[in-house]
Amino acid sequence: MTGSHASQSSRWAVLAVLALAVWGSSAQAQQTPPIQLAPQKLAPPTATAPKIVAPPVATADQATAPEKTNNPAGTGGVQVGNLQNIDPDSTGILSEAQGGFGAEMWLGTDRAIVEKLLPQLPISSSSVVMRELMRRLLLSIARVPEGKSSGLSLIATRIKLLVAMGDLVAVNTLLNATPGRATNAELARIGTEIRFLSNDNARACAQAGGQIRNQDVDFWQKAFFFCQALAGEHDKAALGISVMRETGNQDEIFFSLIESLASGTSPTLTTLADPTPLHLAMARVAKAKLPNDVISSNRPGILRTIAISPNAPVELRLEAAERAEAAGAIPVDSLRQLYSSVSFSGEELANPLSRAETEGGPMTRALLYHSSLTQTVPTAQAEVMAKALSSGRDEGRYASVVRVFLPVLKSIPPSAELLWFAPEAVRGLLLVGDTLAAEAWFALIRASALFNKEASQAIVQLMPVVRLMGSSEAAEWNTTQLSTWWESVKDRKDAVADASLLYSLFDALGEPVPSESWDKLVSGKDQKMVSMPNPSLWFRLIEATEAARKGAPETKTAMASETSSDATSDRTMAPPPKIQSRVAETILLSLLALGENGPTGASPFLLRQVILSIRAAGFDKEARAMAVEAALAAGL
Repeated sequence: MTGSHASQSSRWAVLAVLALAVWGSSAQAQQTPPIQLAPQKLAPPTATAPKIVAPPVATADQATAPEKTNNPAGTGGVQVGNLQNIDPDSTGILSEAQGGFGAEMWLGTDRAIVEKLLPQLPISSSSVVMRELMRRLLLSIARVPEGKSSGLSLIATRIKLLVAMGDLVAVNTLLNATPGRATNAELARIGTEIRFLSNDNARACAQAGGQIRNQDVDFWQKAFFFCQALAGEHDKAALGISVMRETGNQDEIFFSLIESLASGTSPTLTTLADPTPLHLAMARVAKAKLPNDVISSNRPGILRTIAISPNAPVELRLEAAERAEAAGAIPVDSLRQLYSSVSFSGEELANPLSRAETEGGPMTRALLYHSSLTQTVPTAQAEVMAKALSSGRDEGRYASVVRVFLPVLKSIPPSAELLWFAPEAVRGLLLVGDTLAAEAWFALIRASALFNKEASQAIVQLMPVVRLMGSSEAAEWNTTQLSTWWESVKDRKDAVADASLLYSLFDALGEPVPSESWDKLVSGKDQKMVSMPNPSLWFRLIEATEAARKGAPETKTAMASETSSDATSDRTMAPPPKIQSRVAETILLSLLALGENGPTGASPFLLRQVILSIRAAGFDKEARAMAVEAALAAGL
C-alpha cells in the first residue's frame, strides 16, 4: 500500500510541474463568447409577494473583483468592518429594510439545527412565495446562530443553494460581499462552476489555472485538462488524463468528452442523469447531444443551462425551460422566446385546440402560444388561452402559463361574447397583481349577473378566492356566505376536497369558517392518505411557531401617559420592543414541511399549519400569497 501511494504521489508531482509549465499558454486559449444573461431581480416576480429593494446587480465578471475591506454608508447591506473581525457566515446583501429577515433572525436556534436542515431546502419548488422566502433567508445579513459548529461553512452552503436555484446574479453579489473568498477553496470552486454554467469558459479557465498550482483536487485537475483541450493542447491534457485513470478515477462521462475534444468527433452520451457544470460545459463545446435523462436531477440551475444549450433537443430544452421558469431560474421572456423559436407545420397551426385535446406537455403549450399570437379574433385568442391555462393547471404549471400568456391575456378586451372566459381572466390577472385589468372583467360579470344566471353563479363561485387575494371586489364578502358558495359547487367532482382546502385557508388567515359549513363536509367514508413531514420536524415546527408568536412585537405601541397635571411629573415609559426568537427557523421548518411539491401539493391540514407558522413569524403578506397559490392551482 505504501509503495502504491508513493507511486501516485510521484505521478501527480510530475503532473503539477507540467501544469505550471503549460498554464501560461493555456490561459490564452480562445473561447466561445459567453452567453449574455438577463439580470434576475431579487424582487419577487408577482405582486402577491412582498416588495423588496434589490441590491446592486453584479455582472458576471464581478465574481473575481478585488475584495473591499469596507462598505461606504448607504451602499447596500454588505457587512462593514475589518475583514479579520467579520465571520464570513454572517455575510449577506439584504438588510432588514431591504427584505432581509433581520440581524437576530437565528435568535433561539442552535447552530447544529441550522447546519443539519439548511442544506435540505426544497430549492426546486415552483412556488413563487417559497422561492422568495428561500432567497431572502439565504441573502439576509444576520449574526451566526449560537452553538458549536461541526465545521460546515454556512456561507458556502448558502451560496451553493443559490447556485442550485439558478440565481447566478445573487451568487455573484453574495460572493463579492464575502470576506476572505479569494483564499477559500470552496468558494473558489463555486465561482468557477457558475462560469461553466454560464458558458463563460475563459474566466472559468483563468480561475482553474490559479487553483491547479496549489491544490491536488479532482475538480481542479479535470477543469485544467478541459482548459488545455480548449487551447488545443491535447497531448499535454492526455498525459494528465492517463495519470488520472491510473489513480482509479471512474468519471467515464468526463473521459468520453475529453477524448471527443481531442478527436474532433461528437460523442454519444446515452446517460447524463446527474450532470455537473463541468460536464455541461464540455458537452456544449464537444457538440454532444444531451440525453433525455439530463433533466432528472431537477436542479433549477442545471435546468437553466440545459434550456439555453443548443446541443439539447428542442423538446428537452422546452421541458427544462418550463421547469426553470417555474422555479425562477430563467426570466419568463426567455421561455416565450424559446416557444417562438419552435417551428410548426401549417396543419398544426390550423388545429392547435385539437392537438391540445389529446396531448399536453411543453410542445403543445408552445403550439398554443404560437396560435395565440397569430389569432386576430379575441374569441379565438380566449379559446386558445383557456386551453393553455387548463393544460398548465393539470400539469402543475398554472402560474407559469399565466405569466407566459400574460401579454395575450391583457390584449383581449372584455366583452359580452367573452363572458364565459371572464372568471378565468379574473383569476389570472389577480394572480400577477394586475387588479385594474381584473376589475374590468369583474365589472363585466357584475353587469351580466343582473340578467344572466351563469354570470350570477360565477360571482358566487369567484368571491371566496377573490377574498383570499385581498381584492376590494370582495370587501363586503365574508365567510358566513360560504354556505351559498357550497351550494353552487357541491355537485363538482372534487367539491369536498376543494371546500376542505378553501375552509382551511380561511381559518389559517384568521377568518374563521362557521361550524355549519364544516358540518356539511363531515363524512366517515372519505379517508385519504396524505403526505406529512416526519413527526420530529412537525413538532419542532409547532414549538418554533409558538416561540416566534410569543416574541412577536405588540400590535400597538405603548404611549407615555401623564399621571399629573404637573409638567415635570413622571411618565409611564414604553416598554422596549420585543425581539422575536426563532424567526428564520420557523420559516426554514415551514419550507421543509411543504417540500418540493409546495403549497399546491400539500394537504389542507399541513398547509393550514404552515400558513399559521409563517404568520406567527411576521410574514402575513407571504402567508396570504401562499394561500392564493394553492387556491388557484386547485381551480377554485
